[in-house]
Amino acid sequence: MNKQFWYPAGSLQEAHQQALTWVSDAYMFHLVSMHHHPVYRHQYGDISLGQPALNAFIDSYLEDKGWDMERRRAHYINMLDLIRYMGRKNSDFIDWGTVPTLTPRGVCWMNACFSRLGEMVNSSDGWDRSVSKFRVGD
Repeated sequence: MNKQFWYPAGSLQEAHQQALTWVSDAYMFHLVSMHHHPVYRHQYGDISLGQPALNAFIDSYLEDKGWDMERRRAHYINMLDLIRYMGRKNSDFIDWGTVPTLTPRGVCWMNACFSRLGEMVNSSDGWDRSVSKFRVGD
């Protein structure tokens, strides 16, 4: 087994962060390839995404479900198509690298998370009302 993917820098925290970054990058590239922008198209409107927000959303969702760091990292690794990534060759001229892609199941899981977020926001009468419910002092 290739240790680079399991514990790339020797610590669980760094391996977890690397796997989470790969998943976020892979999903962002997937969205851009589909829509030319990093947006999830929901039936009630677009959800614009950036990597820091995507990392925090995914990781906090699983942490709130009670998943420890090792389980979350393993989930992220399983969402990635690492076999295709390891054998990648993007160009015969210059290949400065790429990010892994998500498995079809990984794409479905990510889409389901944002679909549910859109449903929750819509049931709260929009993003502004959803956010104001969680602000301190409002």
